Amino acid sequence: MIFVWILLAHWVGDYGLQTSKMAMGKSHHFKWLCLHVLTYTGVLLVCSLILFPLKVAIGFLLINCILHGITDFFTSKLTSKYRENPRIFFPILGFDQLIHAVTLYLTFLNRESLVFF
Repeated sequence: MIFVWILLAHWVGDYGLQTSKMAMGKSHHFKWLCLHVLTYTGVLLVCSLILFPLKVAIGFLLINCILHGITDFFTSKLTSKYRENPRIFFPILGFDQLIHAVTLYLTFLNRESLVFF
């Protein structure tokens, strides 16, 4: 059940609070990618602090923040190239979400080993 809350936080941060400017701009401007990742990280921070002890929450959060940014850096560039072609655009978007879900799941399973201090 805990992982369901993490997926919900992911949805809120990745979609619910992502503005149109972030969605359209993150593939072309680093500023918009950073704002999107910071927004996402803020939501994941609240969720992590509720679900995990502080040290575990920070490690989980840092790894997911970095990996979310790396994933979106590449997938947003791909989706921007194929925005007009739904047959390619939506599978890329789905793959982006698969990467995020797998990343969240693997870091959730290994959260105790992500304590850095």
